[in-house]
Amino acid sequence: MRNFLKVLTVSMMLVPALAQDKPAQDKPAQDKTEAAKPPADVRFSADLLDKSVDPCHDFYAYACSKWQAQNPVPADRSAWGRFNELQQRGEYIVRDILEKASVDRPARSANEQKIGDYYASCMDETAIEKAGTKPLEQDFQSIAEIKSKAELPKEIVRLHRDGTDVLFGFDSGSDFKNASQMIAEVDQGGLGMPDRDYYFKDDEKSVELRKKYVAHVAKMFALLGDDQGKAAAEAKVVMEIETGLAKGALDQTSRRDPQKIYHKLTTKELAAMSPAFNWNTYFEGVGAPRFDSLNVVEPEFVKNMQEVLSAHSLDDWKTYLRWHTVHGNVPTLPAAFVNENFDFFGKTMQGTKELRPRWKRCVGYTNNDLGEVVGQVYVQQTFGAEGKERTLAMVGALEKALGEDIKSLPWMGADTKAQALVKLQAIANRIGYTDKWRDYSALQIARGDALGNSQRANRNDIQRRLDKIGKPLDKRDWPYPPMTVNASYDPTQNNITFPAGILQPPFYDNRADDAMNFGGIGAVIGHELTHGFDDQGSQFDAEGNLRDWWTASDKKQFEERTGCIKDQYANFVAVDDLKLNGKLTLGENTADNGGLRIAYMAMLNTFAGKEPAPVDGLSAEQRFFLGWANVWCQNRTDAMARMLVTIDPHSPSRYRVNGTVSNMPEFREAYHCAATAPMVNQNACRVW
Repeated sequence: MRNFLKVLTVSMMLVPALAQDKPAQDKPAQDKTEAAKPPADVRFSADLLDKSVDPCHDFYAYACSKWQAQNPVPADRSAWGRFNELQQRGEYIVRDILEKASVDRPARSANEQKIGDYYASCMDETAIEKAGTKPLEQDFQSIAEIKSKAELPKEIVRLHRDGTDVLFGFDSGSDFKNASQMIAEVDQGGLGMPDRDYYFKDDEKSVELRKKYVAHVAKMFALLGDDQGKAAAEAKVVMEIETGLAKGALDQTSRRDPQKIYHKLTTKELAAMSPAFNWNTYFEGVGAPRFDSLNVVEPEFVKNMQEVLSAHSLDDWKTYLRWHTVHGNVPTLPAAFVNENFDFFGKTMQGTKELRPRWKRCVGYTNNDLGEVVGQVYVQQTFGAEGKERTLAMVGALEKALGEDIKSLPWMGADTKAQALVKLQAIANRIGYTDKWRDYSALQIARGDALGNSQRANRNDIQRRLDKIGKPLDKRDWPYPPMTVNASYDPTQNNITFPAGILQPPFYDNRADDAMNFGGIGAVIGHELTHGFDDQGSQFDAEGNLRDWWTASDKKQFEERTGCIKDQYANFVAVDDLKLNGKLTLGENTADNGGLRIAYMAMLNTFAGKEPAPVDGLSAEQRFFLGWANVWCQNRTDAMARMLVTIDPHSPSRYRVNGTVSNMPEFREAYHCAATAPMVNQNACRVW
């Protein structure tokens, strides 16, 4: 169930998945009654428009307030939106696939056995309760037997291969300066809370949250059998070590700058930064091919790691490793651990009131560990070749519109335009599902061994990723399975990925008119294409290499325009008195604004001068903007809103809609807004 964080892949994702957000479930599924529950109708309906709201005053409220009133955040969620409605439909489809595969019969294929037995083991609460923490005894024994700090690298190898995040991260990735090659990467890691800022913010809520985190860690140690005094002391040690590691970690905003997360060094240079840790022992044991150089994503983290290693005793480090072992394996532990984990990471941190049904958790974990096995069946049932062809046609229309936009830009010179067009033409489009399904034949799944299945799946995936080191980049590898409701752009590969999961209503609807679809999936496609030219993507060339292809004067003009967007969104209030981080959200806001604009251009090109008849009394132009707003209708808890301001590069839904349309004169014309209307930005921002 390990979650890998790509250094630079940027996406449309509404609510980021958190490694810590594992709200396990202690109550049985509602079986056939809930399984038969029909999914919500996610198609657009003009009946949902709030006619009491002037669209020129608050377009998001006009388009979404009725939906929000009818769709409060469910008790087992911290947010609920149109994305989630579509995800829920997918969950029911996958549940049916897994339940059929879990029937133990001789005729099952090897893939059916894997996904069926994985799911059945996850659902077997009786076996998990009976096993207790016994499946972790070997892990705890291995930690207890460490005789000196010199043996820590060997133990961290074992934990990393099992999927436990301790001390730092190690993975493969594209070489920023030679994107066709895969290299090793050492990155920051080893924290229990979602981000380094949680350890240092000094506002009242942050201080209180840290106290509750320490209390949570102590309760988990107590569940392992430690007395209260020992558990409290151990929690204090964990907090001290994690705070020490966090001091060297980069904040989320800094990590958006590719120049700050690429440092190609030799293994000897890495070793010199932290001689207290034997990197040779680690690299030889972790299963990676031999290499002499790698990307040290954050050198200051490694240098700081040296100090933290020296500052704490071996017993302190054993405590830290023991904590992360239980923390990382919570989903497959008994209900007492599950409930305590949820109490902090679900209730306290995100404002979620109840645990989700267990079957939904198990669907998610099976998708995560065996996603491309499940995905093959999912694609056959939901997508197929026709859907792929229709989407590719729309991508072509969007790419044509972006090309026209680049050619017509008054602020960009001819030399930079030529480079931009080369990059645009080189963008690869991955639609629906991969052309090369992942091979899971080496992975053993045993019925009744939930924790073992999870750890073996982690080892299998980690080995697959490490085997890439030193090899050419394989662009056929996908970042997530086809049932994912998401889309992404990867600047090091210069490609966009649109899984089958998102190519359905409300994003794409074969019953809807072109205007709605261009405002929905069209703007999402435009969003991902524009990521190739936002403040991150613009630093990479057509081949995915980190290279400056701008003239100095054009770069200055570009930065002035992105600065306008940064300042605009920095004035939006996310929750209470907390404003958005304009720098953290700059790339996504740039992509929203550019994507919506080029989707509008593509729509007009498709109309070829012929104005479609109104639908529901709404013009095509009005429906286009409603198509965009419709996909962002959402409610979220205040706790989740506060958390996302720190870690999420996406703006809240209200501003993804209102911030974007307020910059478009086409919106003003479509809804006949006065020049002074709130939805007309007096200092309209435009990059693309």
